[in-house]
Amino acid sequence: MRVARRTVVLTLIVSAILGAGVSLIVESGHHQASRPLQLTLALGLVILLIAFIGALVHYHYSLEQAKRNLDEAQSLALLGSWERDIPTGRGYWSDNRYRLFGLPPRSKAPDLEEFYQLVHPEDRQRIKNTVSEACRAGTGYEATYRLADDRQHRVFLSRGKVVRDEAGKPATLVGTTQDITEKLQQQRLTEDLLRNKDVFISRLGHDLKTPLTPLTALLPLIRNLSASDRQRELIDICASNVSHITDIVEKTMQLARRFPPSHRPLVWESIVLKGLVDSCIDQMSQVLASQAIEIKNLVDPALIVSADRSELYEVFGNLISNAVKFSPSGSRLNISAAPGEPVTVTVSDNGIGLSEEECSQMFDEFYKADTSRHALGSAGLGLSICRQIVENHGGRIWAVSNGKGLGTSVSFTLAQGGAS
Repeated sequence: MRVARRTVVLTLIVSAILGAGVSLIVESGHHQASRPLQLTLALGLVILLIAFIGALVHYHYSLEQAKRNLDEAQSLALLGSWERDIPTGRGYWSDNRYRLFGLPPRSKAPDLEEFYQLVHPEDRQRIKNTVSEACRAGTGYEATYRLADDRQHRVFLSRGKVVRDEAGKPATLVGTTQDITEKLQQQRLTEDLLRNKDVFISRLGHDLKTPLTPLTALLPLIRNLSASDRQRELIDICASNVSHITDIVEKTMQLARRFPPSHRPLVWESIVLKGLVDSCIDQMSQVLASQAIEIKNLVDPALIVSADRSELYEVFGNLISNAVKFSPSGSRLNISAAPGEPVTVTVSDNGIGLSEEECSQMFDEFYKADTSRHALGSAGLGLSICRQIVENHGGRIWAVSNGKGLGTSVSFTLAQGGAS
C-alpha cells in the first residue's frame, strides 16, 4: 500500500512539472511566434503528459484488478489481511477482513481500541498482551480469538509480523486473520474418531483375548490326555491357530497405541547406539542360533542418538526378527549406522530379496511379501509398528533390494544425540 501511494504521488508531481513546462513553452511561443522549436517541444511535452496519464490510468486499473483477485482469493480462503503503522496507529484492512467481521468496508480501518472491542471479552486481554508484546519486542505472533456477539461462535487465527524501518526500529505490524472454525471442527472430529478407534480396538482386543486365554491353557492339557496321534495332530493345528490369533491381537493393539493422539509421550534420552543393538542381539540369541544366522554389529561405539530406548529396542527387535524369517539358514545380517544429522541406521540381510513394489508396500499393515506365508506364522504388523515408531521420532523408514534372492536393506533415520 505504501508503494502504491508513493507511486501516485510521484506521478502527480511529474504530471504537474510537465504541465508547467507546457505552459511556459506555450507562453514563450506567444512572444516569439517565429520559433517552431517551442511548438515542437510543447507538442512533445503534451504527448508525454498524455502518455504519462495513460500509464497512470493503466497502473490504477492493474492495481484494482490485482486487488479484486486478491480479495477473491482471500474470500475463498476465509482470510483477511491487515497492516498497522506502529508509531501512529493508523491501519489498513482488506475488504474480506471487514466481511469476516460482519462490517462494511470503510476508508479508515478501525484503530486498535475499536478492534479490541470486537474481540470476545474472554479473549480480549490476552490478545492485547500478545499484540503489545510483539510490538515491544519487534517479533511476530500467532493467536486465536473469538468475536463478541458472534452467533456463529467462530474462531479466528491471527498471525502478525513486525516490519522494521531502515534504522531497525519496529515500524509496521502486518498480518492475516483467518476463520479456522471449520478446520477446528474437522480436527476435533478426527480426534474423536481416533479415540473411538482406540476404544474399539481395546474392547475388541479384550473380547478376543478372553476366550483365547483358556484355549491357550487347555489345549496342551487336552493334547497330553489324547491317546491318538491323529487327535494330537489336530490339537496342534488348533494350538497353532490360537497362537497366531493371539499374536495378531497383541500386535494390532501395539500398533493402535502408537498412533496419535493416543500414543504415550516418548521418553527422550541420549543412547549409545552400539550398546542398545548389542543388547537386542543378546536378547534374540536363541532365535539367531536356531537358524544359524550370524549377525554383525558394525555401529560405531561413539555414535549417540536421541530416542526413546524401549521404542527403539522394539524397532531393532522387529527388524531383526523379520530379517531372520526371510533369510536362509547360515546367512548373515549386518547392522550399521551412518553418522550425521539425522543418523541413518541400516539392517541388511542376504535373504529372499524384494521387488521395487514390495519394498514400497512392506511397511503397510498386514502386508506380507512372501504370499506363501499368508496362512500362519506372522501377523504382518511388525514392520508397520516400526514405521509408526520411527515416524513418532520424526524420522522415516524405507527398504532397498536389488531383486529376488539378492537380500534386502531396511534403513531408518534418528536424531543425533549429545553426550550420554
